Amino acid sequence: MPVRNTISIARDEYIEEALRNVFRELVLTRADAIRYIVREWMEKNTYLPVRELDEDGDVDGSA
Repeated sequence: MPVRNTISIARDEYIEEALRNVFRELVLTRADAIRYIVREWMEKNTYLPVRELDEDGDVDGSA
C-alpha cells in the first residue's frame, strides 16, 4: 500500500535548511524534493532497482 500525504518529518533546523537548499537548486516543490531524496537513497542502498542508462542511445546534446 503506498504511503500518501506523509510529508511530515522531524522539524530539525539543519534538515529544514538543507531541504530548502535542495528544492531551490533542483527547482522542485518541497514534497518533490523529499521524494527525490528518498528515491535516490533507496536506489543507492538497493531497496529499489537502479535505473539503467542506455549508453548506446542518443542523448540529444545532454548527458
